Amino acid sequence: MKIAPNTQRGFSLITVAILLPAIIAGTGISVDLGRIYVTKTELQQYADAAAIAAAFELDGTSAGITDAYNKALVGPGTTATRNRWNFDTSNVTLGAVQFAQLPVGPWFANPLTAANYRFVRVVATANIPIYFLRILPGTDSTRTVDATAIAGQGLENQLGPGMAPFSPDAQNPTDPNFGYSIGEEYTLKWAPDGLRQPPKRCAGDRTFLPGGGGSDRGYIDVGQGSGQSGLYDAIVNGGYHLATPLVIGSPVQHVGGNKHVQPAMTMRYQQDTDPYSMTQATYFGNGRRMMVVPVNNGLASGLVVGFGLFLITEDSCDTSNVKPCCGVYLSNSPVLYSDKKGAGSGGLYRVKLFF
Repeated sequence: MKIAPNTQRGFSLITVAILLPAIIAGTGISVDLGRIYVTKTELQQYADAAAIAAAFELDGTSAGITDAYNKALVGPGTTATRNRWNFDTSNVTLGAVQFAQLPVGPWFANPLTAANYRFVRVVATANIPIYFLRILPGTDSTRTVDATAIAGQGLENQLGPGMAPFSPDAQNPTDPNFGYSIGEEYTLKWAPDGLRQPPKRCAGDRTFLPGGGGSDRGYIDVGQGSGQSGLYDAIVNGGYHLATPLVIGSPVQHVGGNKHVQPAMTMRYQQDTDPYSMTQATYFGNGRRMMVVPVNNGLASGLVVGFGLFLITEDSCDTSNVKPCCGVYLSNSPVLYSDKKGAGSGGLYRVKLFF
């Protein structure tokens, strides 16, 4: 039996009328779910950036905890440029900013002591209105969306990129600070052999002799080779790295020859936005005056015993190239790509996401 065309059209209209509410509901639910997903993504990006920015501020002091909290509060920018959600129209609400000594906690908003607190947990939240999902029983008119990020200073046992081509000699290889005093100047590059008598010495090395003899000039190969241009580029740009990173116990490869590093050191000094500060507590520059270097055992063997953070000054190296290059010792717990020391008791740290 053949159905008349008019009957077919009537059946289609009835079918559409029955299915239309379900189609609209499904479309609406997809819109709500999509908004939840987009909000979650925006909040996660903020939490990740805020946690990383905050982790750089931790330096083992109560001031560092405060700075980290404030950095998380506004994100990696300032209050005027802080990250937002809802397509950059609404400020992010922080559900929590907490600190821990381990990436798994326990977490505290206000630690009793700041020592060894190297990790930050940031929780970002947002309440979004629900329009279509409310047709489902028990669904509220708003939905709270949150994102959590944990960042911190991870202890590293090796140094590849970011290393300056110097290796100071430890005065006491077994001392956590290598026998150095914080705030004192030590030798990054020794004067030529025979020209090392006072006053041609860095202040902290007045009574110390390196163990490497005339070949121990302080230059080391971090991938740049032995040429003058490569050495300049390694100091200014830090773009070289060794195929096998240095670890505790690695031999450092000294570079022979009377290379002239004063122009490179001066260039790096002049690129800093704070040319005046002489201590880490007062320094507010962009990090160009800071150098992370492997410290060797002070013997002819030249084995790495740790990593140190040094500050270069306007007259770290003189133009004659017959005097040493000096650096102010700041810390035995440097944080890579940072102008602050680490919050740990010693070692080399790298800020990264843990969750």
